[in-house]
Amino acid sequence: MALLGRRRDTVPRLAPELDDTDLGKVRKRLVDPAASNGRTITIAMIEQLLRASGRDWDRRAHRTALLAESTTPAFQRSWAEERVQDPDAQLLFAWGVLRRTLYEESPDPNEAGEALDASMRASSLRPEDPNPWVVRLGLLRLWRRPAEEVFPLWREIVQRDRWHREAHLQMLRYLSPRECGSRAQVVEFVDQVRHSAPPATPAAGIELVALVDLYRANLEYGGVEAITAGHLWTRVDARATLDNALAEWPRQGYLNHAAAVADLNMLAYALVQAKRTKQASEVFGAIRGLVTAYPWNLENDDPVETFTNWQQRAKG
Repeated sequence: MALLGRRRDTVPRLAPELDDTDLGKVRKRLVDPAASNGRTITIAMIEQLLRASGRDWDRRAHRTALLAESTTPAFQRSWAEERVQDPDAQLLFAWGVLRRTLYEESPDPNEAGEALDASMRASSLRPEDPNPWVVRLGLLRLWRRPAEEVFPLWREIVQRDRWHREAHLQMLRYLSPRECGSRAQVVEFVDQVRHSAPPATPAAGIELVALVDLYRANLEYGGVEAITAGHLWTRVDARATLDNALAEWPRQGYLNHAAAVADLNMLAYALVQAKRTKQASEVFGAIRGLVTAYPWNLENDDPVETFTNWQQRAKG
């Protein structure tokens, strides 16, 4: 992985791999129609990349999620069927189903059941890995299952990796009023993380994500809620969240988890929405042009254009 601050190419581009250069190289070969990747080569690349992740479960989650996006459902299924005793093959299939369940209008419940089975096999093959439990949590969240089914999975995850970023994002969205919870539950969850998480953990950005999610919800609600959505950033808690993040996050090397660049994108977006555009300049510099689709796509369908426009205003 390229550490924050090392990348010299500052021309903004959509970078789903974030600053993980090894992941970016593999993804490029997987999605390039001109690349002559046989199935054996594809499997070897994926195995090597995931093996190099070691016990960094947060990075393994980031890599597996993007590999699930960059490979076909047919490949994911065939690899899982061929490698029944391979936890990575089982997890990739399950994560692929999770992704399709999120974006398809009519997801296949039978495939979801297969993914739950695959994630259970992956957890039995590598018991210390929280990621199979994260996939199961995500699937139950998307199927709006009751809390008595979801929270035991959450406990399994935090026993293995207390500050797993993707797990925290899944729980945050599950607890939201848009899904199976309430605003009060979101506040309680965020408060628990804020008061107990050490600085610079992978879950450090959850409080900021919750604010941006609330801002998005107000915009989508329309009417007075949308008109007054910007008032959110004047609240004492929102200002404190931005102040604390701005004081530390842009420093080179402070954030070094897999999705650090995603958190920096979130911070830059929140700052410009809070009309603190000039203060966002340092954050844009730390991002080094590595753009995430969310939250910049909240303004229009071209997140790179939105990012670039705000970056120019911040530097101007």
